[in-house]
Amino acid sequence: MIDRSYLPFQSAREHRDRGMAKWMGFSLSEHTTSLGEDKNRVDLSSSLSKIEKLTLIGQLYASRLTGRFIIKEKNKKEQVVGQVEELSSKEIAVKATDGYKLLQIDNILDIVLESEFEDE
Repeated sequence: MIDRSYLPFQSAREHRDRGMAKWMGFSLSEHTTSLGEDKNRVDLSSSLSKIEKLTLIGQLYASRLTGRFIIKEKNKKEQVVGQVEELSSKEIAVKATDGYKLLQIDNILDIVLESEFEDE
């Protein structure tokens, strides 16, 4: 409690500050908007390092296996299913059912062997 005994008016000495309650009307709309944005946020982080990505891609390429690639494209997650046809240290060419797709390795978020994905 703040000591206001030095003030000349009784109403000022007995005033009880409501603290943050007086500001709730100002922050409520911004807080609600922020919560809505958090709920709609898509996690675009990858749990794989670049070395891990290249290792998995190399295994898919050498074994001629079909993989499911989760990629980041325009702040959304996309899926590409296909076989790796060509690879370099920066990008890969994947033969999908609807044609060839060129994927940047930095944009790949996850790689799953297609037969593993079907078992789940």
